[in-house]
Amino acid sequence: MKNPAMPVLKGAGDFFFKFRNALFPVAGLALALFSGPASFPESGAVNGLLATLGAVLALAGQILRLMVIGYDYIKRGGKDGKVYADHLVTGGFYAICRNPMYGGNTLIVAGFAMAFGSWAGYVLAVPFFLFVYASIIIAEESYLAGRFGTEFQAYKRDVPRFIPRWSRLGQALEGSRYDWKKALRKDYGQVFQTLIVLTLIGMARVRLAGGPVSDTKWTLLATVAIASALFFAVSRYLKKTNRLASEVKTLPRSV
Repeated sequence: MKNPAMPVLKGAGDFFFKFRNALFPVAGLALALFSGPASFPESGAVNGLLATLGAVLALAGQILRLMVIGYDYIKRGGKDGKVYADHLVTGGFYAICRNPMYGGNTLIVAGFAMAFGSWAGYVLAVPFFLFVYASIIIAEESYLAGRFGTEFQAYKRDVPRFIPRWSRLGQALEGSRYDWKKALRKDYGQVFQTLIVLTLIGMARVRLAGGPVSDTKWTLLATVAIASALFFAVSRYLKKTNRLASEVKTLPRSV
């Protein structure tokens, strides 16, 4: 029996896919305007611990993205603002989970919310982005089912949508070589965004904490910000000068 909610989710997914690049800035601005950092929970010690865990979680999500891209990459940019794929990717991390990149994204969003430390981050931002990613996944899988038919259905039956089958990872990566140039070329902008958002959150927390602030904290945060900007500039230069061209040659995979 067909789920009546699926067309609604697909419609929402198509919408969010088209405007997904604007979601983070808009959501971040709204969060900054309507809630203050380090305001929830009220316990400073607990809030500080959650902020540290949040930073670790966001960095873990970013590392997962880089690992996924370095082994096998799905072009998430679409075509003309719509979901598009020229072949069905099933290698690398996609052999153990159908949506590992969104898993990384979810960790990043949850990490940002914990690092920011406000009720709006926990109650509004995280559920909102979970809905966004879930609806985009529905839209993407609807497209893949229509384009690749039985091939996608076989892949869908064999590989879970969200929870990775880690026991398969060794077999999935066997004989593969990690392409760090491809990972850097494709995701240096997201790496910069993750680092700079965590830095800005840290600066906001220090600024609004009240009381004396050690120069060490500001120096550390400023150093991270400068290093992030240099990383972005150097990575962009290397990409534009074709110095990040992949050395690993892979053939498109179809189930």
